[in-house]
Amino acid sequence: MLIRFVVSNFLSFGKECEFNMLTAPLKTHPDHVYYNPTKRLKVLKGAAIYGANGAGKSNLVKAINMLRSAVVSGHIRPDMSRFKYKLDDEISERPIVFDVEYEWNKKFYAYHLEIQDDLVLEESLYELGFRQEDKILFERKYNAQTKKINVVLRTGRGTDSKTKLLASILADNILDGTKLLLSSHNMLGSRKVTNAFQWFDVGLQIIFPSTVYHNIVRPLSLSGRFNAFANNVMTSLDTGVVKVGVEEIPFDDFFTDADAQYKKELVAQLRERKADIPVLLKNGITLAASINDSGNYVIKKPVTYHESSSRSNVVFDIEEESDGTQRLLDIIPAIDMYLNFNVTVIVDEVDESLHPSLLKAIMHKIMNSGPAYGGQFIITTHESNLLDYDIYRQDEIWFVEKNNGSTELYPLTDFKPRADLQLQKGYLMGRFGAVPFLANLKDLNWQ
Repeated sequence: MLIRFVVSNFLSFGKECEFNMLTAPLKTHPDHVYYNPTKRLKVLKGAAIYGANGAGKSNLVKAINMLRSAVVSGHIRPDMSRFKYKLDDEISERPIVFDVEYEWNKKFYAYHLEIQDDLVLEESLYELGFRQEDKILFERKYNAQTKKINVVLRTGRGTDSKTKLLASILADNILDGTKLLLSSHNMLGSRKVTNAFQWFDVGLQIIFPSTVYHNIVRPLSLSGRFNAFANNVMTSLDTGVVKVGVEEIPFDDFFTDADAQYKKELVAQLRERKADIPVLLKNGITLAASINDSGNYVIKKPVTYHESSSRSNVVFDIEEESDGTQRLLDIIPAIDMYLNFNVTVIVDEVDESLHPSLLKAIMHKIMNSGPAYGGQFIITTHESNLLDYDIYRQDEIWFVEKNNGSTELYPLTDFKPRADLQLQKGYLMGRFGAVPFLANLKDLNWQ
């Protein structure tokens, strides 16, 4: 569960900029609030972020994704300096800074990362105490003069000689200027640190307009619950799809003679692993090699079904579907993760290829039915139809705008709008900013 994210000196973010999921003192949609009484913390389960083209909505998502990718992969990119803010020389000389506060499995963390000259300058992980003092789990700093890394660890028993030895080994032999300590959680022997890593790995899912969910064949074929959920969504949205399923193709029908060696290797792997093996096609679609219930070697392929004029089901490949239907198939697994696995899902440009009425119905359903605790659904969008108090609380609506070239973020609650205000009309009139300045189109000499 995301609590707060802060970024500075990254892409269009010059000065420090904060996005958070904390509540304002509002009484609307109390079911949108996750309340942790022991921490006295109230966190929202959704947010919609608005802004003009080029204002920085996607850059916020890219910043979160950059941090996630670094943690999951174990190292920062070797060209991080090129992502610095370029419109202010003083700011660009500073480090890139990411700060995130989050919860996973009832533990609350603060993770800090500073990057300078394509090197990790500082990295730290704290367990948040809120009413008590925060507890350090680890801290690492790079000394530019000595070109050495200093690591401080803390175990449940406190800092002892073994912990100091491990910190020394990490600093001298394991870590370098690009590797992250959080990614080396297995070496630390700390459940809390491993748990903190797992939020980045499985608890945070990010979907861009170009994101294709390759592995939908696996949950469709292995999970009856997900299969029923996906079919329920697709058949409820008037897409023309009457069923989503998995088609089995025998190996001999799928592979050609030129693939004989690859087919032989797959058979050997299936016999050994006794589990499905992903098969990536050139068009980006992921299929699955499997042994079916009859003991035959097959390729599983996701397909859709449409009803013909004779009322029989006709099979379609996924790539034959419209962009909107394919977009839904990419988003449905994320919705399922949000509803059932307490995952924080961030969807950039959620309105991509989706009809406004369809999108509004989906978001209304998502925001007004959800998990009891933990799951979050955060979107960036241009779609003003979603500016509706039936869908969002005021503190769940954020705006992005540029000020002298630097992106700024602010919630709707900063304006203290009346409860009866027509949000969509006010936004399109520019009352809250975050809309494009169109200038005078008559002055454009198109001839």
